[in-house]
Amino acid sequence: MMLSVNTHLTSSPFPHRSGKRLPRCIWMALLLTGYAQAGTADWIYTVRQGDTLIGVSNSYLARARDWVKLQKINGVKNPRQLPPGLQLRIPVELLKLQQTVAEVMRVQGVAEVIHATGGASLAIEAGASLQAGDQIRTGSDSNLTLRFADGSRLMVMANSRLTLATMAAYGKSGVTDTRTRLQSGQVETQVTPLRGPAARYEIITPVIAVGVRGTDFRVSADTANVSRSEVLHGEVAVQGEGKPFPVPAGFGTLAEAGKPPSPPIALQKAPDLSKVAALLQRVPLRFRWATMDGAASYRAQVFADPDFQNLLLDGAFKTNEAKWPDLPDGNYFLRVRAIDAQGLEGLNAEHAFTLKARPEPPFVSAPADKGKLYGDQAQFQWTKSEKAEAYHFQLASNPEFSSPIADLASLKNLQHTITLTPGDYYWRIASRAAGNDEGPFSDVQTFTMKPIPASPMVPPPKIDSKHMEFQWPEGEPGQKYQFQLARDKDFKDIHTDQTLTEPRIALGNPGGGEYFMRVKAIDADGFAGPFGATQQIKVPHNIPWWLIIPVLLFPLAP
Repeated sequence: MMLSVNTHLTSSPFPHRSGKRLPRCIWMALLLTGYAQAGTADWIYTVRQGDTLIGVSNSYLARARDWVKLQKINGVKNPRQLPPGLQLRIPVELLKLQQTVAEVMRVQGVAEVIHATGGASLAIEAGASLQAGDQIRTGSDSNLTLRFADGSRLMVMANSRLTLATMAAYGKSGVTDTRTRLQSGQVETQVTPLRGPAARYEIITPVIAVGVRGTDFRVSADTANVSRSEVLHGEVAVQGEGKPFPVPAGFGTLAEAGKPPSPPIALQKAPDLSKVAALLQRVPLRFRWATMDGAASYRAQVFADPDFQNLLLDGAFKTNEAKWPDLPDGNYFLRVRAIDAQGLEGLNAEHAFTLKARPEPPFVSAPADKGKLYGDQAQFQWTKSEKAEAYHFQLASNPEFSSPIADLASLKNLQHTITLTPGDYYWRIASRAAGNDEGPFSDVQTFTMKPIPASPMVPPPKIDSKHMEFQWPEGEPGQKYQFQLARDKDFKDIHTDQTLTEPRIALGNPGGGEYFMRVKAIDADGFAGPFGATQQIKVPHNIPWWLIIPVLLFPLAP
């Protein structure tokens, strides 16, 4: 079965005595029935001033003596005097046939060639010339681009096997014959409009053959012996075991071995990339776009150029998100398309973006994100970044950093201290390399500045013969209190040490003498303030009742 594509049908490629254009339907039928093949068609040469029939034959024909045939075919009376503008019909089989080469424009990753002359496989490098019969293999995450004699380009994708079957040109006519065989994998091609009906550009898979006259399309052949083709520009005529039928741009077809190609299937529309960021500041690379109804998966690609020739990254993803490990900083172009349940890849969406992820920001170590600092001094700390010569530090009271409290562009140290009032703060830091090359800021860190918990002021206790009771004003919600009572001012001889949820404590009377008491507040997050001032307490001695009797009786003694 065969797929043939023709996009330039506004004028007939065939000579016609009446000078009229062939109808589109007739041209399509001729194309599909193989009429427009080398050996059965003519090439038209327009005579220029000073041309002779013998001179034209010397320049274009395989045998110069065939000028006699040209004279007869074109009814030329004087072969030495040709009127300028005369259109000579030259049968293609009379033209010089010379071999051409394919130029390797670029290689990404690992690609190998086995030359037609034999030998071991060799690595393919950009600038190399490949000949007919050469076999190309690309590895995983690899691709290469070929340019043929007529300017057409073929991008061979990863994990593909391709043979350059035929590459020839008919003298100086501009008529070329380019045929490749795709054993497996995928190719994308941009075909220069072919000159003349005998020109040929075909991609042949184990299941289908795709012949074009100037269009953009894709062809793939998978391990399940299924071949697919998607037309982006132009029109495809599909010929299989049944009757031929047209497939316009925006449609695709697929075929299994032994079965006719499918009728035209509408390709998935281009995804919406309007929400994809134009500036990326982190690696690995991550792109996310809106999901699409009918999409079973997606193909995403990253190119180095706006013409989408230099493919750097290529992958199929099950979800609406593409991920790759890394790329150097620079300007790039993203291309995404949906893949339907039958494996047909849809129309492309394109998006320019910039990656600026270096020099990478340092890791921040203090204060902890969403943490709390107590007092009025905030110390910021970060690790050393490998290529950094200085650091750009920013501190603000809002996450947008619209009005930074501090904006220090050339810090040399790995820490910085700032006096702050209580409140919520946000900070970030970036590395600056040589030449003031500043990288992206770190993720925004936030913290809360709080005053140190105030030490409770404890009034004198209530003391009676059996109890002592201490009580002080309540602090912040959720605060606890550590209460200590000791027999010495250094608090080495502790009588009581308790953590309380209420600002009060009742103790049994410890007995007369001097005691020392202190209290500190503990915030809900566990941060403890300092102990308050130590207070001295004098507990009166209790006088036993049996000592009171002698005192009372003493005055009665004679």
